[in-house]
Amino acid sequence: MHDFTFNGVSLRSLGGRITEAPFHTVASRDVDQVKIYGQSGDEVIDNKSYNNVPFTVKIAFLPYKTAQTANDIARAVIDWLAPLQGAYYTYTDSWNDGYFTKARLTNFDEVKRELRTLLTATLKFSRVPYWYSNSGAVAITTTNGRLTLTNPEAYAAEPVIKITYTGTATNNYKFKLWINNVLLASNGIAVGGITPEQYLDGAAKQHYKLSDGQKIYLSNILPPDIPAASASSYAARLEPYTTIDGRDFIMSVTPNWRRL
Repeated sequence: MHDFTFNGVSLRSLGGRITEAPFHTVASRDVDQVKIYGQSGDEVIDNKSYNNVPFTVKIAFLPYKTAQTANDIARAVIDWLAPLQGAYYTYTDSWNDGYFTKARLTNFDEVKRELRTLLTATLKFSRVPYWYSNSGAVAITTTNGRLTLTNPEAYAAEPVIKITYTGTATNNYKFKLWINNVLLASNGIAVGGITPEQYLDGAAKQHYKLSDGQKIYLSNILPPDIPAASASSYAARLEPYTTIDGRDFIMSVTPNWRRL
């Protein structure tokens, strides 16, 4: 039987099952069609992105196969799903093994008792366009400032580069960050006692540090995407801006391999 998890809780753990055969939904390209006066046919404007994907999951519970009553199961399902409406949470299912996505529960109206021993519910979700591989969510770390990655997927990835200062200095040092021999910031990136940890987040399109759990904007420097599998590798290099700057740092790259 097929299963899914939402925010870390699996349907199977509550004694439920999906009632329909596995399905694969694919994101549509975000384009605008514009009518030009006097011209036959529309112009197409590609917005360089994909739309969210709506999907429906129909589930059922058989209380007689568990130690719980029908009311117990209905209450457990409501307590699981009702608070999760309105925000994105991690979603996985058993037919996209090794991948996860972010989904939002958009409709959950009722748990219906079809028979004395059968409960059903219909769940509607909206997920982000991509499925992300579990392996691509693991940070790859180096202490010598050099990493080379090759994308195994057919789609470009948006990495997160994290730079952590490990020394004892109270001031910042400047570092050069090169991606495929292209310098990202001619004036260098400041890392040190003032800014001990920072993120260049290709997915969120932000360069920031964290302070009490809040993002603090640092600059408009962003890492380029990691090319798709058919393209070249992705070489990241972090080095001191001058010979007097220290080398007490760790660089990690979370590649975020993904597919539609």
